[in-house]
Amino acid sequence: MAIKHPLNTILLLIVTALFSGQTMAERHGHEYFVVKDMDIQLSHQADSNELRQAAEDSADDFREHHHAVTHRRPATCLR
Repeated sequence: MAIKHPLNTILLLIVTALFSGQTMAERHGHEYFVVKDMDIQLSHQADSNELRQAAEDSADDFREHHHAVTHRRPATCLR
């Protein structure tokens, strides 16, 4: 297949240049990271922060409850 028109040659070079970096990086063991949309990243981070805060609050409540229960109940000894 002979390319007769110079515009076709230019387009072919541009297309191969655009995709050669990714294919060469994958062949030589480099990792290719997909960049997430910033809105998705911020939403994920906010969800993670909310879950983390809920877990910390639950743990604090449990510690307070456990502390109150252990001080109300006398210690038992096994002899």
